[in-house]
Amino acid sequence: MAITKIHPIKTTLNLSIDYICDATKTDEAILISSYKCGHKTAALQFENTKEVMNSSCKNIARHLIQSFMPGEVTPSLAHEIGQKLCEMHLKGKYEYVMTTHIDKGHIHNHIIFNNVSFVDGKAYISNKKSYHQIRSESDQICKDNGLSILSGADQQNYIKTKGKSYKEYQELKAGNSYKAKLKYTIDLAIKKSMDWDAFINFMHDHGYEIKHGVHISFRASNQERFTRAKTIGPDYSEERIKERIENRASGKLIHNAKQRTPIKVVDISSNQLASESAGFARWLKLQNLKNMAKTWQSINQNDIGDIESFYSHVAKIHDDFIKIQGDLKSVEQKIIETADQIKNINTYKKYKSIYTGYQNSTDKDAYLRTHESKIILFEAARESLGSSVNKNTMESISVLKNSIKELNVESDKLMAVLSEHKLKVSEVNQLKSNLHTYMKGFRNTDQIDR
Repeated sequence: MAITKIHPIKTTLNLSIDYICDATKTDEAILISSYKCGHKTAALQFENTKEVMNSSCKNIARHLIQSFMPGEVTPSLAHEIGQKLCEMHLKGKYEYVMTTHIDKGHIHNHIIFNNVSFVDGKAYISNKKSYHQIRSESDQICKDNGLSILSGADQQNYIKTKGKSYKEYQELKAGNSYKAKLKYTIDLAIKKSMDWDAFINFMHDHGYEIKHGVHISFRASNQERFTRAKTIGPDYSEERIKERIENRASGKLIHNAKQRTPIKVVDISSNQLASESAGFARWLKLQNLKNMAKTWQSINQNDIGDIESFYSHVAKIHDDFIKIQGDLKSVEQKIIETADQIKNINTYKKYKSIYTGYQNSTDKDAYLRTHESKIILFEAARESLGSSVNKNTMESISVLKNSIKELNVESDKLMAVLSEHKLKVSEVNQLKSNLHTYMKGFRNTDQIDR
């Protein structure tokens, strides 16, 4: 589980970067990564990018904090998760410095990234939408690494307790986690249920014992006492849960009226309602027969006559999708590398005369004190450009900018193709799942008949 917060940096960027890179604050338990800048010169490089891109935005940088539950993650894994979040959210367009700290019993990442993109000069837009995107991306990475996830309200509750020591948090953890999990399960049940009975069945299926009375209560399998739902919040009383289900169900019916009903075969052997009702099981079996007929009809539309050919068809669609993803990633990487080259050429040209003056100076120490930041930026740009710096390199900016325009057009085309192909992947995956589920049910029925 990771909690995310973000705020702007308008002044004293160098102090902010010094703070997150100061290992003495965390008993040397710190990891540092950076992208398109050095962590010691990042403040200079951020400001130079803003100047080169002729940006007038007031914010110099953004400071993102990603905190983890005590004891759930190691420093190295937290750092890896932070790097993946930077890659996913910043998409290689912003310079950043990222550090991992251990402080007061919980591990957290500090990410300071440039508010101005070195690729296109656009300022980072920070609002509710971008914040929810950060949270969603962080949650997905945490899920991929086997970490827990909390809802927005639970994140706020966690933030309030994160100042406690690890020992204090552990003592409170059991009670808080029961409510957090119950709240998450109720929210999920409301999303999945079309009526109250379906909601109750969902909660039973997810291991909750339910006590009906003046106030509905729930108890997890390893929990001693029941938890009244209303104690979680005003939206979790029985009346409000029913109201939320009704509102969501009616809205879903309106929303889905114009959508095509998905073809889906259900696994009867693992369906709770089917095991409790023979009539529902017969109805479900009939629906499966109808949906399997539609499934095979969809398969045959691609001139596929047997199962082996179908599997080959599925494999090809997946391979094509992976290839398109690779092509898109390659184009985006070229855009990033080209933009970085333009930035370095501009920096090189801008400070070349100052660096020449430094080389020819009779008092290099005094000259360096006056022009230190510009000399550092020049040397970093020269190092990035390598030994190929010549007159043609200096005059290639217009060519490089045209190259970026062409690459952006190619990227847009590949994005459209990828989006279309993603639907194909989803469709064949569902058809494949239907086929497996139906054949599993057929084998089970055949064994019973014998």
